[in-house]
Amino acid sequence: MKKSKILILVITLTFPVILYLFLRSFGQNEFALPVFFENEEPVYCNDSLEMKGHLELVDLSSKNLVKLSEIYSDDYKVIHLPNVQDPEIQTLKNEINRILNTFDDVSLSIVSFQPLFSKDVDQIEAESFLLADRANTYLFSPDDKDFFVNCLYAFPTDEWDGKHPSEETLSIDHTLVLLDDENKIRGYYDGYETKEVDRLILEIRVLLSNK
Repeated sequence: MKKSKILILVITLTFPVILYLFLRSFGQNEFALPVFFENEEPVYCNDSLEMKGHLELVDLSSKNLVKLSEIYSDDYKVIHLPNVQDPEIQTLKNEINRILNTFDDVSLSIVSFQPLFSKDVDQIEAESFLLADRANTYLFSPDDKDFFVNCLYAFPTDEWDGKHPSEETLSIDHTLVLLDDENKIRGYYDGYETKEVDRLILEIRVLLSNK
């Protein structure tokens, strides 16, 4: 009787340790996030990805020209191309603000790309998508939209006919793209859907736990 009690006590005390070691060994593989387009070219990209090093954008906050490579200063980025004329745009803003508030101590930024319709930078009347310290808005030439959508970030649009590697089909202005600290694509999400943004938040946490 005494031996059985000792055995039960030993099992009770060692089980949490065993469980912890098990999760450390196997949990990371179970919850590892995919890397999209790491070793393959986006199917519907008609431009060379090399042009991204020469692409110039207008930083809306300073009205200065910047290169695409200069905007990737934070560890994690959420990229999107919003339709600012959408009457439901506040839904997207609320969800993105929720992301920022969730990770207020993480190096994370929101990068909004919007088309530039004026060639005269001084005549630009566009407003920043979000008035937040870690939210930045950049303007691009409408001629470069296809490069952003189909080459650089390979949005899971209808054009993929359901065969996008993410298994998602999303409209361009609803899509949020998660980039990791190496600027690799780790996920696509519908920014208008709370459950999708919950998934984005969870997957950022997975990336942080795997560092």
